[in-house]
Amino acid sequence: MILGYEIQLANIIAGGIVLFALLVFQMLVGLRVIHFKGKTHLKVHKWAAWALIAFALVHGSLALLFFVA
Repeated sequence: MILGYEIQLANIIAGGIVLFALLVFQMLVGLRVIHFKGKTHLKVHKWAAWALIAFALVHGSLALLFFVA
């Protein structure tokens, strides 16, 4: 339990699925399979990378709390 919220295994699994989807999106943008014009391409790629890092940190810390606590 963290901040009054009980961590469920289904939430950890859903977080992993979201991370995988973000990773696939990041790869497709980087390979230019998904096209954006001009500077927007780099901005989307950069923001997707930051979102991926943030979600990975949250997912990892919640999984650690779930399995240790």
